[in-house]
Amino acid sequence: MADYGAMIVLDNGNPFVTPQSTPFCLYQKVLVNSGANGVAVAEIPIDPSYPAIAFCRVSNTTAPTFTHAGRVGGVIRVSSGTPVGAANTPHTLTAYIFAIFPQTLPAWGFAIWDAAGKLVLTNESRVLSDLVTVGTPGAGGGINIDQTLAGSWAVAPATLGMSLWQTMVQGQPVIISVMAYTGCRFDGVNTRINAVSNQTGQGSPAGGSNTGIVLTAINTAAYD
Repeated sequence: MADYGAMIVLDNGNPFVTPQSTPFCLYQKVLVNSGANGVAVAEIPIDPSYPAIAFCRVSNTTAPTFTHAGRVGGVIRVSSGTPVGAANTPHTLTAYIFAIFPQTLPAWGFAIWDAAGKLVLTNESRVLSDLVTVGTPGAGGGINIDQTLAGSWAVAPATLGMSLWQTMVQGQPVIISVMAYTGCRFDGVNTRINAVSNQTGQGSPAGGSNTGIVLTAINTAAYD
């Protein structure tokens, strides 16, 4: 137990104790439509000292679409796109950025400060919770992930593996590497989370690799 502070239990029974556990809270929600090239991109400025994580989903499309998220210093960049070589189908990218950052003091309610005097939690904070693991480590993870969840979900994107394809260019064999990224497509009722390549494979399969990792997803109902 903490020497002082508050112990709060979430609806799912998971507790966190201040000041030893400072929750990630919704920092910003971003929605962007893809351009003519089939790619949607958004850059979110953030204090470099704030720990942060991004969850992404795509909607308004039936085509396979991959997502990506990365951070360089004070900018988080999220993107989505259709595989190179496939039709550039329009879609909408929604990104949920969570971070540990000073909260805004509400007009009324409750507020909790840490020992350093930073406001870490209020009644208006939208805390990151109810994380769900998608896939199983090893053969059931990575490029083999393909799971459909009821409702609207977003996933923390990751690279799931790669495949190699051999094709002929001017009579010479050429090996092409195709990366497998994370797809998270909401159709209005369910969300499919699976591996989506960054380009269409051409020629003959020539091997590949599977990271075997699992993915982390959140139900977006609490943040929409």
